[in-house]
Amino acid sequence: MSMVGDTIKAIRNVLLLQEDVKQLKELAQTQSGRLAALAEAHANLRDRVSRIEGFLDGAAAASGRSGPPRIEG
Repeated sequence: MSMVGDTIKAIRNVLLLQEDVKQLKELAQTQSGRLAALAEAHANLRDRVSRIEGFLDGAAAASGRSGPPRIEG
């Protein structure tokens, strides 16, 4: 009986490990999607800031001033 019990225990462990791997794969896919969305939001925000900086530079040039300092990064 010990050999049969050990075999069943080993099969159970393999099945549990397979389920854990499946859950990790799903989690990695979810995180990948969230990271892509974050990168897109970052790019959109960067574009918006650039447009605001351009507007401020134009307004400063029209008024004869040098404009506000830019955020470097």
